[in-house]
Amino acid sequence: MADEIPWYLKEYQKSLKSRGRLVPLAEMQLIKSQQMRNTFRDTDHLHPSELSKKHWCPRSSYYTITGEVKKEERLTFSRLNVFEEGHAIHHKWQTLLWKAGVLSGDWDCEACDHTWAATAPDTCPSCGGVRIRYREVPVYNTEHRILGHADGKVVDKQGTALVEIKSVGVGTVRFEKPKLFADYSSGVMNIDGLWQNIKQPFASHVRQGNLYLYCTGVEEIVFIYEWKPTQEVKEFIVRYNEDIVKPILDKCKLVIECLSENVAPERPDWADSKTCTGCKYCPYQKVCWQ
Repeated sequence: MADEIPWYLKEYQKSLKSRGRLVPLAEMQLIKSQQMRNTFRDTDHLHPSELSKKHWCPRSSYYTITGEVKKEERLTFSRLNVFEEGHAIHHKWQTLLWKAGVLSGDWDCEACDHTWAATAPDTCPSCGGVRIRYREVPVYNTEHRILGHADGKVVDKQGTALVEIKSVGVGTVRFEKPKLFADYSSGVMNIDGLWQNIKQPFASHVRQGNLYLYCTGVEEIVFIYEWKPTQEVKEFIVRYNEDIVKPILDKCKLVIECLSENVAPERPDWADSKTCTGCKYCPYQKVCWQ
């Protein structure tokens, strides 16, 4: 029996038939980029981007770390394009802060592979080359098995702060602030009003930022929100709050204990059925609810 054709090749074949001359070529490059990122994604630790979600499930994280077979995620061209745009926006803001002389963290040289820590360097200290690249800010905590990276760190006259860059669109609001999105979708406000009513960072972003602060010891984080429809920008500053991270850290400890006992954690209280919000699209839905 012949091996089944991978989902991304099926998507590419459909694209060839319906999307013209150049779009299918671009789509395949996006697929390759995403496949490469997935290849190098760490699955042995707990990642702040997951821990900060409203419906983070310790049971799902347990399955990831233990290598449980999961449902393969199929990514549409539109979603791949969203990811790529997000990476481009991150790179743009990191470059702007670098050129402004305040971006700090780890850097590497594409010419000689030297890696070093610095604030806004112009050249490689090893070979003098100018082909240098920002490696962002490592975030880790061994006690809670947390690993990740922040988008940046700045050092200026006001001190040191982490930076998190978020590209925000209508879909982000639908997920993060459903009541606000309902006003927009019902016609109570237009798209400009939607942006104007984002007056503080979203709760999941605040949780993520506080995890970064806990792991790095930095006291505050600056969120940069770029509004996809118009490229307008807002900035929010969040200071470390222990009360926000404590319940998340307690659940991290739960995962670690369950790993040592080789027993999956119980489902969260909100997981009342396999079709509930947090379970419906979980890659481990089948094994969890079997």
